[in-house]
Amino acid sequence: MKALLVLYPIQPYASVLMGEKELPGIKMKYAQIYQRLIYKRYPDFQLIWVMFSEPQSPEKPDMSQLWQGISIKKYDIVLACGISFNEHYKKKLYPNPKTILDACPQPIEELVIGGFHFWDCVKKVAKCAYEQGIDVLVDDDLTEFFFGKVRNRKGIPSPSRIPLSRTESIKQDRKQFIESGGSRQLEHVREARKGNPWLAPI
Repeated sequence: MKALLVLYPIQPYASVLMGEKELPGIKMKYAQIYQRLIYKRYPDFQLIWVMFSEPQSPEKPDMSQLWQGISIKKYDIVLACGISFNEHYKKKLYPNPKTILDACPQPIEELVIGGFHFWDCVKKVAKCAYEQGIDVLVDDDLTEFFFGKVRNRKGIPSPSRIPLSRTESIKQDRKQFIESGGSRQLEHVREARKGNPWLAPI
């Protein structure tokens, strides 16, 4: 099975990443573009949304926190990570990556991971999958980097800002790193990604 795992698509995270002052219609557009990117880029992948758990029921996903504008399809899978958002936020508890992976339909031949946050939960789950021998890759465009990349010069989210092709998106990133900071900036980014084989080369 090929699976796309999206970690914690919750409104508290989205609100911070979009900015509290955005108009409601603009906020919805972010979610629509994000979900469009998922379905266009990974049409033959099983989509698995991972949510924090309900406070009193660790086995149940807390859907009250779902990022507004995200629509769960009937063939999608929704998993609870085993801890509540408050346990994570206030007590600094982290979900067990292996528990999350074990809850996914098996076997997983290919795994793509998105969600929040790139260097934290996404990295932890990707590392765990890699150590289990799963062919795993993180899609940068489906992490918090999405919010910066999707904005046009007027600060409005536009679907044309992120290519549907992941390969073209990586080429675009490489070009922008060079334009903004020269080859030194690009080398800094590459250095930061070393030792993380689940990240695509930039």
